[in-house]
Amino acid sequence: MGNCWFRWKPSIYRVSSNAKSDSPKVESPTKEEEKTVYKLPSNPEEVEDFRRGDLAVNPLVVFSFSELKVITSNFRQDHVLGGGGFGSVYKGFISEDLRQGIQSLQVAVKVHDGDNSHQGHREWLAEVIYLGQLSHPNLVKLVGYCCEDEHRVLIYEYMPRGSVENNLFS
Repeated sequence: MGNCWFRWKPSIYRVSSNAKSDSPKVESPTKEEEKTVYKLPSNPEEVEDFRRGDLAVNPLVVFSFSELKVITSNFRQDHVLGGGGFGSVYKGFISEDLRQGIQSLQVAVKVHDGDNSHQGHREWLAEVIYLGQLSHPNLVKLVGYCCEDEHRVLIYEYMPRGSVENNLFS
C-alpha cells in the first residue's frame, strides 16, 4: 500500500502583542508553514507509532485480516449487525485460541466500505486515535483494529442490548 500524504494548513494563528496598541496582532501562517506536508500512517506499525505519540490510554490489539475472518466466520451475512456510511458491522467472537494473551470476547467488527481515499483513511485513523484514548463506562470500548493492505477495520466491544440509538428511540 502506498503512503498517504496531505497538506496541512494551520488552523491556529500566532498571536503577538503590539507595543503601540492594547489589541493583539494576528499573524498569518508563513508560506513555508503552508507548504509543509505531513505523512499519514498507512500500515499497522506506523498507526501504532502515531497513537503512542499521542499518549494512547487503551492498549489496542492489531489484528490481521485473516484473524478477522476467523473472528467473524469469514464475514458471514447472518453475522451482520448493521451498516452505515462507514461500511458493515459484523458480530464476532474472539477465542482465547486465536492468539496467546487475548481473552475470549464478543465483538462488533466494523469493516470500512473500501473508500480508501485520503478522506476515508483520515476518518478511520481519527477513530483509532481518539477512541483508543478514551475509556469511560458509558462508551463502547475500541478493542483493536486492522490496517492491512486496503482493509481498514475497527473492532469494538459487543453491546448485547443493541445500540444506544435503538434503546433511546425504540
